[in-house]
Amino acid sequence: MAFADDLKRAPVVMALTLRYLLGTRRVIAMGLLAGVPVLLTGSLALAGVATFDILLFQSLMIPLFLQVVLIFVTLVNATTLIREEIEDNTLPYLLTRPISKPAVVGAKYAGYLAAVLILLVPPVVGAYVITEAYEGVALSTDADVLAGFLATTVLGSAAYGALFLFISVIVRKPLAVGLLIGFVWESIAGAIPGNLPKLSLIHYLRSILKGTIEVGPLSGFVTDVSAPLAVAVLVGATASLLIAAMLVFQQSEFRQKA
Repeated sequence: MAFADDLKRAPVVMALTLRYLLGTRRVIAMGLLAGVPVLLTGSLALAGVATFDILLFQSLMIPLFLQVVLIFVTLVNATTLIREEIEDNTLPYLLTRPISKPAVVGAKYAGYLAAVLILLVPPVVGAYVITEAYEGVALSTDADVLAGFLATTVLGSAAYGALFLFISVIVRKPLAVGLLIGFVWESIAGAIPGNLPKLSLIHYLRSILKGTIEVGPLSGFVTDVSAPLAVAVLVGATASLLIAAMLVFQQSEFRQKA
């Protein structure tokens, strides 16, 4: 009966989460940030930059989109899923409904993932289309590039979201901790010799790009992780972090504030 109730209520929680994440003023800032690749490629096209091609597209997208936009958008949205409800004193009410705590976490995560992909996928496609149109080639010419960036967008959104969600259920200030991990650790990990970079999510996202794109700025990126293995690691990390968040949340107690 409890499982049946979870299945019945989870889509409702997911829909409410999706509506909340896309319905607040914050989504305007998130949309503008996510749209930077389109704005940048559009500006380059309008300016008639002679060197604007698919290689420049990749050179811009890796440091700008993959390492800044994606991380920030996932961080802001994932850390609000649980922590804001605690601060707003609405979580105890939600937990009185006939749905288990793990199901609440899973449903909220599903709503989060849908929201961030709505924000992040269109700009990737839009920037790619502008680049190919500027070069005057068919949209399928560099399909491997588009496939690589779409794969890293989806997998990165899932993995970073699970990480930041987990952080939000174990610390009171998840945004600060998330900023340190997302923009400090993920940035410096790749420069550390040895196997330490494998403890960062960005290492596997780069490995996917190197393994799926024939010619690009990551051709010289040193990694012994194949694209399929990188996908498997990211999927495993996502599942592990999400389960860990569910277990911690299951053991947490929340009381209605006076």
